[in-house]
Amino acid sequence: MVQKDKFQSKNSFQKLILALLIICTVPLPSRSEIKIPTRKDCSLIKKNQNYDYYDRQEAHDFGRKIQALIAKKDLQGIYKNVLIDELENGPRREFIKNKSFDEIFPKAWVNKVITTEIDCDSIGWRGFMISNGLIWFDRMGSGKWTIKSINGVNQEDFDNKDFIGWETNKGIIPPTCFPTFGYFEKPKIDLFTQEFRIQNKTRFEYRPGEYIGKTIPLGYKINSNISKNSVYSVTTNLNKCFKWNSENGFVKNEKRKNKLVLVGNIIYQKNNKKGNENYDRYKAHYEVIKKVDSSKCNQLAKELSRCIDSYLIKIGYHSGGTIGWLGKYYIFGIFKGEDSNEYLVPLKVFNKINSALNELT
Repeated sequence: MVQKDKFQSKNSFQKLILALLIICTVPLPSRSEIKIPTRKDCSLIKKNQNYDYYDRQEAHDFGRKIQALIAKKDLQGIYKNVLIDELENGPRREFIKNKSFDEIFPKAWVNKVITTEIDCDSIGWRGFMISNGLIWFDRMGSGKWTIKSINGVNQEDFDNKDFIGWETNKGIIPPTCFPTFGYFEKPKIDLFTQEFRIQNKTRFEYRPGEYIGKTIPLGYKINSNISKNSVYSVTTNLNKCFKWNSENGFVKNEKRKNKLVLVGNIIYQKNNKKGNENYDRYKAHYEVIKKVDSSKCNQLAKELSRCIDSYLIKIGYHSGGTIGWLGKYYIFGIFKGEDSNEYLVPLKVFNKINSALNELT
């Protein structure tokens, strides 16, 4: 009887040790695991929507879907399931191909995003945000929902810190020299497409390099209907642009007075007002993003040849209102005309930097 008790005691002790070993080796679910907030019932909101292009519950649920993918560290799921096109701001698809989730999204960033309560209403016309703008998402015209921007995460280095403006043998090109297709420049697009019988206005606006050369001669100008002292042009004579002002799509027949100011690697125009910053954020300013190969430059200029120099630049200005910064990304090239003058020519225009970078890779 005593022998049997000893055996049972020894056997029980061995089972206890085995159980402890199993407990120590099998990972237990963490009690500190961060969970996304519970689902809201957006139908309980009594106030009227300021914008009626979306369903409140759809918006809220889509935001929680984004949070769930981030909580699971599902990098591929984010780019396949809640993103339609390239981000307006944030890592592009090509950049994340060989990256892990943790290489893109810092831990502190993840914690902020997945613990934020998702609103049922948009932030005005800007769409919906998560965690004070770390993520922006919205409903597209097609009815589909998509992430628009992912801010504050690890992105590719553009390697443009050494670019201090666009340097030429005439000096750094002023922001006023670039013939842009900006926010208030539709009259220029309308006039040129009408003058040269270009049927597709949108294609001309975003792919002007396909039309400049034979269709639209270098240096061609159209008188402005808005101002008698101004003319519209889609190309700029480099010699003249260092002397004359150009703003919002037309060339002003007045000498350029504002000097250039470098802030970081952005070229601003000098602000002459006393007591303010010495640079004017409300006038055109630009940043050189990337040098473009001459072969690519020539490829985008179908009616021109012999590209002298080319860059991808970001150019625009602050509106001073709720719209914020107004601008786009352009590939410009410098070409020599039949008159032996050099001209600055817009070749291709992009709303998103990721789309522009995809064009060059």
